Amino acid sequence: MIDEHNRAATFLSSDELRDLLSKHYTLHAQDSPTQAAGPARFYRMPDSPSRVGFISPHSHNFCHLCNRVRVTAQGRLLLCLGNEHSCDLRAVLRAPGYSRERLRSAIIDAMALKPERHHFDLEAEPDIVRFMSTTGG
Repeated sequence: MIDEHNRAATFLSSDELRDLLSKHYTLHAQDSPTQAAGPARFYRMPDSPSRVGFISPHSHNFCHLCNRVRVTAQGRLLLCLGNEHSCDLRAVLRAPGYSRERLRSAIIDAMALKPERHHFDLEAEPDIVRFMSTTGG
């Protein structure tokens, strides 16, 4: 359980962080999330080839734009890190009559379970306590 600190008290939104950075660096928006092939919003500094990416699930819900899924070590296709929506691909792989087409269909069908948004609440207990080492990321 994550209870050693107040999550709301330690939260810093992406907007606040960008404001803090902009006091020291000029940041120019670079790509739209669809051009970047993921949920990050990127910024560049005019005098540097480096870019900074913000993934902001709390301050800017991006689920409707997210194209990311993960496969766990146990063979579950996780459709969102903020929800438990998933599909058991290991069962598909081990089922009698396995075919690549069945696997492909299972993955395509699972996309219908991908949520349009998550509901993070900094005041409430976390709904999901899953570490990245078990998630696959």
